[in-house]
Amino acid sequence: MKNTIRFLCAIAALLTIARPLHAQWSVIEDDPRPRNPAFLFEVFSKEAWSQSNFATPGELQWFRDAKYGMFVHFGLSTFKNAELSWGVCQVRKAPDTGAGPYPTSEWTAWKDELRLPDFDAKQLVQYARDAGMKYIVVIAKHHDGFHMWDTKLSDFKITKTPYGKDFLKEVADACHQAGMKFGIYYSQRDWHHPDYDPTNWKGERHQRYIRYQKDALRELCTNYGKVDIIWFDAVYWGGMFTAEMWDAENLTRMIRKLQPGVIINNRTSVPGDFDTPEQRVGMFQNHRPWESCMCLCKTWSYSDTPAKSSKQLVDTFAGTLCGDGNVLLSWGPKWSGAFDAGQIASLAGAGAWMKKNAGAIYGTRGGPWMPTQWGGSVFRDKSVYLFLKTIPEGRELKLGGLKPNVLKARIHGGTDIPFKQTGDLLDITIPAGLEDPLCTVIELTLDAPAADIIRPKKAKSLFDAPEYGGVISDKATLTISSASQWDNQADHPRLFTGGLTGGQFAFHTGSEVNPSAIIDLGDKRSVRGIFIQNREGYPERRTGVAVSLSTDGRKWTQIWTASDRLDTWEIPVTSFVAGAHIPGKEARYVKIERRLEKPDALHLQTVKIYGQ
Repeated sequence: MKNTIRFLCAIAALLTIARPLHAQWSVIEDDPRPRNPAFLFEVFSKEAWSQSNFATPGELQWFRDAKYGMFVHFGLSTFKNAELSWGVCQVRKAPDTGAGPYPTSEWTAWKDELRLPDFDAKQLVQYARDAGMKYIVVIAKHHDGFHMWDTKLSDFKITKTPYGKDFLKEVADACHQAGMKFGIYYSQRDWHHPDYDPTNWKGERHQRYIRYQKDALRELCTNYGKVDIIWFDAVYWGGMFTAEMWDAENLTRMIRKLQPGVIINNRTSVPGDFDTPEQRVGMFQNHRPWESCMCLCKTWSYSDTPAKSSKQLVDTFAGTLCGDGNVLLSWGPKWSGAFDAGQIASLAGAGAWMKKNAGAIYGTRGGPWMPTQWGGSVFRDKSVYLFLKTIPEGRELKLGGLKPNVLKARIHGGTDIPFKQTGDLLDITIPAGLEDPLCTVIELTLDAPAADIIRPKKAKSLFDAPEYGGVISDKATLTISSASQWDNQADHPRLFTGGLTGGQFAFHTGSEVNPSAIIDLGDKRSVRGIFIQNREGYPERRTGVAVSLSTDGRKWTQIWTASDRLDTWEIPVTSFVAGAHIPGKEARYVKIERRLEKPDALHLQTVKIYGQ
């Protein structure tokens, strides 16, 4: 068993390099939905699912109605404005790999500088309320093992710093006083604890760690009043972490006894109460709650990287809302305890839109139309709310499949607008001057409840999701050259100009060793996805294909190789940030090549590059 666990962890570590870690979904074995890539889905047998522990639908209702929460990240890493434990700890214990820039002796000493003179927990809660958020989840312990509460289990804690106070209690008390739902983030990973050894979870050391962890959660569930959410963070990822490493079934059952009504996420390798997509809008799912956790700036905790604009926040929120999920938006205070003025402004700008459209947001469910290019919809009884990211061409929105009759259409909270319904086809006109610069919301009043979900008539591409931007190869050029010319682009490469339609390339090379093609986007872009369709009739040429990126056309980074003989490949392009992959790598050039020992040709029917 020990060797099996180590093997699975090694595979998971390799996958974190090769594929995107966007999400974690818990599913029952007969779930018919596509699961790609498979390691992002933890599959449970019907028996295991039925024997696990869950919150009741009634206990989950507030969460499904709330829609929007604040994730508060702060710790010793903020001393350097670094990315939590990932940007600090030189020691990362297995199954995590790599190393941070600071040795243990250095980063652990930062606690002696922690004073937080400007931190105000009540002001933090007010920021959340102004942003339209209905709950707050705050870090109790991240992977670095530093305790943000006054634990009796360790001296490596915030009450042993110049700050002296219990940070977690400050936030908990402020939430309770304001009627804000309160949640606790707790990482089972602990690179500082001497007994942490999950790849040898049966060993005496890690069994001591499991006992410590149960005692730590007992403190958190006993000393901080009502706890509404426990947010764990050791995601399954194809076996990288497993339930045995935490005695997860007994741990979560203990939590529910100590905090009746609490809801728990799915990151202990038991199903939990809700799924946890990360750094992206999750897929449409209405049978089980889910929550997309995302950063306000480029990092989970504070850094001086650009914050998302109010428009970006609203676009992300609307996409998640229409998919029947929640958003948990992460930020944190500076080392002084103060919050960044620009980040506050972004939150407040989106919050003003939330307040104006509150009736279309809270207490709704995703549908009846599933999210698509124009935006999406939510409903409540006989009211449907359409969220338009942009105003459609001709200012007309045409929708099909609706069974009830539409009695009225209006800008939410404002003016009636023209519409025409013929059978189940609906044509809505948006008069000029009525659009909202952040997101236009249209309210439809029906003569019957909007209960049926209207699904797209065609299968959606992975790259239809908004985080992949759109096709950016519409002005690109394609160069095909022989193997001997790759080292020197000046050696008269053949420029292939045919086959470019709507950003799509179709081409074939001659028979040569390592036939290749380069797509030049014309400038550095954020490349987020690559779609490749093989030419029909060439099945043997669906192997040995590799894709690389470059900013200058000379130094290349391979991002993918074909492992499946498929007609089409959808290749997400991601960057590794704080233990997860987020869409996009900077590149100007995309190289596609076949790597074989004998001469052959590269035959591709369609190539499209997605990004921003």
